[in-house]
Amino acid sequence: MFARFRNPPSRGLTLIEIAMLLAIAAVVIGGMMTLYLSTSNQRKLTDTEALTVSAVQRISDLYEGKSMRGFDNRTAVALGALPSSYEAADGSGYNLPIANAKMTFGSTNFSPGPDLGIIHVGPLSSEACIALGKLNLGDVVKYVIVNKDADFTGTDKAALATQSIKDINGDISISVISSACADGSSYVHYYLTD
Repeated sequence: MFARFRNPPSRGLTLIEIAMLLAIAAVVIGGMMTLYLSTSNQRKLTDTEALTVSAVQRISDLYEGKSMRGFDNRTAVALGALPSSYEAADGSGYNLPIANAKMTFGSTNFSPGPDLGIIHVGPLSSEACIALGKLNLGDVVKYVIVNKDADFTGTDKAALATQSIKDINGDISISVISSACADGSSYVHYYLTD
């Protein structure tokens, strides 16, 4: 009366099915790694921006109305421009969260005239250079210069004004900063008023 149905024999995964599963797993893992690295890099850039703003504010508050002649790495570290956890082992400034980037300090040596404090940040990738170059640091930062030199002082205020990406209104155009940072491995130099 009842027909007997046979169960088909069980079989394992074929080689093609295993290859497809591995390919899907690789795509998922690759996507997760890309997302992680992107988020991590963005966090490092955000932290570096915050540290730059903090250093500019701290130094400008401490030197308000005073000449910054002789301002250097040792002075900045002694004043605690940034938390000591970022201090370079050799006392040459601060290591920043962005890979290989460092914050160093100096001053102009204008004669005559008051000297400006300088904060150098770099070397920076194009993306980091643009982000740090366009920071709005107010009137405390008179000039912002982007170039390939780690230490850049300029010869006088007129020379700094012509090289600055910050215009006389205090604005920094995206096209100007993008062009200045296009090559990568650039340094951003902030010139602080006294």
